[in-house]
Amino acid sequence: MVCITLNGKPYQVKAELSLLQAAQNCGVMIPCLCGTEGIHGHCGLCDVEVSGQGVVPACELHPTEGMVVVTNSPQLEARRKHILESILANPDITCSLPPCQIACPAKVDVQLYLSLIAKNEFHKAVEIIKNTLPMPMSIGRVCPAFCEHGCLRNNVDQPLAIRQLKRYAADYDIATQDTYQPERKVLKDKRVAIVGAGPGGLSCGYFLAREGYNVDIFESMPKAGGWLRYGIPEFRLPKAVLDKEIDLLCRGGVTLHTNQSLGDDFTLSSLSADYDAVCLAVGASQASDMRYKGSNLKGCFLGVDFLKDNVMDRKLDVGKKVAVIGGGNTAMDCARTALRRGAEVTLIYRRTRDAMPAEPYEVDEAEHEGVTFQFLTNPVENIADENGRVTQVVLEKMQLGAPDASGRRRPEPTGETITEAFDTVIAAVSQQTDTRFLEGEDIHLNMSRWNTINVDEVNMFSGVGNIFGIGDFRRGPATAIEAIADARSAAQGIDEFLGGDMERLYTRSFRSRNVPRTQNLVRTDHVERLKESLKSIAQGNNPQVKEANYQRALQGIFRAKMPEIDMNRRLNTFDEVETGFTPIQVSDESQRCLSCGCKEGNNCKLRRYATDYDVQVS
Repeated sequence: MVCITLNGKPYQVKAELSLLQAAQNCGVMIPCLCGTEGIHGHCGLCDVEVSGQGVVPACELHPTEGMVVVTNSPQLEARRKHILESILANPDITCSLPPCQIACPAKVDVQLYLSLIAKNEFHKAVEIIKNTLPMPMSIGRVCPAFCEHGCLRNNVDQPLAIRQLKRYAADYDIATQDTYQPERKVLKDKRVAIVGAGPGGLSCGYFLAREGYNVDIFESMPKAGGWLRYGIPEFRLPKAVLDKEIDLLCRGGVTLHTNQSLGDDFTLSSLSADYDAVCLAVGASQASDMRYKGSNLKGCFLGVDFLKDNVMDRKLDVGKKVAVIGGGNTAMDCARTALRRGAEVTLIYRRTRDAMPAEPYEVDEAEHEGVTFQFLTNPVENIADENGRVTQVVLEKMQLGAPDASGRRRPEPTGETITEAFDTVIAAVSQQTDTRFLEGEDIHLNMSRWNTINVDEVNMFSGVGNIFGIGDFRRGPATAIEAIADARSAAQGIDEFLGGDMERLYTRSFRSRNVPRTQNLVRTDHVERLKESLKSIAQGNNPQVKEANYQRALQGIFRAKMPEIDMNRRLNTFDEVETGFTPIQVSDESQRCLSCGCKEGNNCKLRRYATDYDVQVS
């Protein structure tokens, strides 16, 4: 052992190691690309300043007694930035995240886990997924799949069924004895309180518990899950699946406290005083009333309440003819739930079909099951019978005017009305956060005019005390995957706030050149790679397969179709509709990936260094 000085601090190191290895063992990281494919000879990034020797490569030098080393200085940083710019000026190097990962709010390494699924390495795939997405079984069933919108295969035939492949890997993982469970770091003496056990709160707890924090999650409802439990019907997300996933999360060190309501059982001030940090993940579970004449008659429901009552097996007086008002996913879930309760269902929407905010496949499923759609109409009055129950709805016909702030053409009333018979009306137009817990609070949060919390978008810090806010409480009604993305950011922010060392996600993904928008991009090398992939699939393991098979394959290998239960069972039970891919479907579908991003994925040292040294090459 010899004693050296690194950046002003003394260390005992092994003399037989290179200075680069010795520094790494001391926790001093020196950038290095020596030996990396495409880098010939000494990379120059690992150069350091050694007293009496000047600038020398750390990978070639051995530590000696009394050696004084500086690994970072303005001169070294400028030198490294210049070297990186030279490397990235090479036209053969395109250092970019794949478009699927860029499109994913949680920045899941899609390309990497798909490659593992293609090799039947499902446990490893789940490990990669859970680095950024702790609930792949649930999200694999209900996610709107933003990643698929970015999939480059949209330009060739159809996007990969990424959500369904994620679900398969997660289901496989939890069904075995080898279920992936991340190691927990040494316990810290810091306590974090999270309010709300929805996907955001649970995920934030997962990330923090993994870092060694003591995490308590408080939930006002009898069970954890938030909107995943009380808003999404059983036929889309079985609660047994959700329970397994929550149980796995809790095994990682999260403590759940149910039937505990903020503002009733405890206050924000008391949490802030008792815990080192507080994360508010309270969701947006309060339905917005349409407030038109007769909207509060018997037989009238708000969408959020209707779905919650259905899940909790409360008595629902669903009539024979149901009108569902709205065009989002909640409206689709209400319509499909009412169908399963034996009703004839009409969905009423004030715009056109192509302007519906619901996911297209959800609209298709509702229509396939028998929901009737009535577009460009809006309710203006509910008429009651002698018992005070809605019996008719007056609908006003609409026409499209100029675009509004959302870019969609604004629906405008025409004055023409029609009256139709309905004995149940479900208004599923919007929802918001119930902020009554803030009344009388000593802590005053910075709230927006939409009743959402204003926070730093990078670390989710409210700027008030030790309080963070995520998910629908900061975004308004959004998706589970967006809440989980916030959860990761908040966990990193809380860790930084409490002086931890949690691995950071880059806030700005480095790209070596300005890549065109994916919908306008069909690169030759990707198409050639696609052809080779198709040829491989067409020929299989038999090299004697005729060329005709290859030519048929080149016409396009369309995405696998998710198997579903039969229609009679769908309409008469709440059984899960999608039954999951078969192993053959998983193999074929995963091999459709074009691997169009950097092969190193999140492990790309070149992109990491380019980010660290603020290198941009256009």
